[in-house]
Amino acid sequence: MAILRLVDKIEAYEKRNPDIIVRQIGRRMRLLRLAAGWTQAALAERAGVSLSTLKLLELTGKGSLQRLARIAVALNVDGELQGLFLEPRQVDSMDAVERMGRERAPRRRKEGSR
Repeated sequence: MAILRLVDKIEAYEKRNPDIIVRQIGRRMRLLRLAAGWTQAALAERAGVSLSTLKLLELTGKGSLQRLARIAVALNVDGELQGLFLEPRQVDSMDAVERMGRERAPRRRKEGSR
């Protein structure tokens, strides 16, 4: 049973692995560029990034957030990027903020005691 839980955790991590996520974003960026009928050079120029930066982003997904935002604007998908991190919900006071994140875990019992 424990092995199955471990396998589930590994599969869940692989789906949420940051390296995989950025590569997928790079691939999607490439598909959007191709759908627009642009060359890498054309998109790089429109976005104001170097051609080598665009190539690296499409291939590996690696690059700065600033450059990703420039490319998203050029591809007209910046709305999705802006929705990435939504503002946190409103709270009434700092006391409410402190209560939200600070719930105590149940006390552990010492082995052998009941």
